[in-house]
Amino acid sequence: MFHLLYNSDMSKGTYLLHPELIESIPIGSNLLGRNLGLRVEETLVDNLDADPNISLVIRALNEAEKLEQLFADIHRQLFQSEVEVIVVDNDSTDRTPQVAKYYGAEVVNLPRGSFTYPKSMNLGFIAASHDVVLTTVGHANLSNIYSFHAGARHFNDGDVGGAYAGVLHNEGASTIERYASIAVGLELMKPAHRIKRARIGVLAATSAMISKAAWEELGRFDERYETGGEDTALAAKMLANCYDVLREPAMTVHHSHGLGVIDSIKQLRGWQQTLKAPRKLDKDKLFARRPDLLANFDKDTFKA
Repeated sequence: MFHLLYNSDMSKGTYLLHPELIESIPIGSNLLGRNLGLRVEETLVDNLDADPNISLVIRALNEAEKLEQLFADIHRQLFQSEVEVIVVDNDSTDRTPQVAKYYGAEVVNLPRGSFTYPKSMNLGFIAASHDVVLTTVGHANLSNIYSFHAGARHFNDGDVGGAYAGVLHNEGASTIERYASIAVGLELMKPAHRIKRARIGVLAATSAMISKAAWEELGRFDERYETGGEDTALAAKMLANCYDVLREPAMTVHHSHGLGVIDSIKQLRGWQQTLKAPRKLDKDKLFARRPDLLANFDKDTFKA
């Protein structure tokens, strides 16, 4: 565990960690960057000293270099409370576990042949010491220096079960992913707000902050959703049980898979299918819609 004790004397307009990524958005990059800055400023009405301690759960597989970049973002956070970092490692064959330990993270190993998305999330939450848990993945980057504060500030209200944000493109993004950032930019025009329905992307593991108490009370992540969708299913349970779920735009992260148009459509259809009902993991269908995973997974050993 460690504390991020940085001086918050940065001048207005210098909140963003990766302005070069925002500048690469094809249309409206200046407006998007300005709106993200405004959303960040709105979080500062809440005192940083009142933020609860958080556990950060990072899911990773063979991402040593990208994980180092993420830790650089973590250490630039202006956050006064304690941060515990847990890396759920899926039997990486590169230096991912060593990188995580070097930066002070606890490493929880999940054997390659046992992987499912909800199982990896539940392992991280079980290891978490704090009641507020932030989730992301090893190849994501934080968008600004108040990302932790933006989410944590809401959890002083016991009715809040979760907070989440959209995703802007990251390094290595395809053209379609950079254009998709424009749609995310439209959400940055709205301040933080409570949602009424759980849709695709709500509490997605790339950028979600969740009450561990609510997670436990509602039965944890449903491990029947082996191909994903367990996050949105949990959000739906929260709303049905009178917990608030908030969209907090200042928690926005950068994340990409480098998928082209056809593969992006396949992924969207896959998401839509998983939200209808729990689905068993079919590795052939997964690789068909996520060819980027082939670089990390051995199809012969990857199984539920």
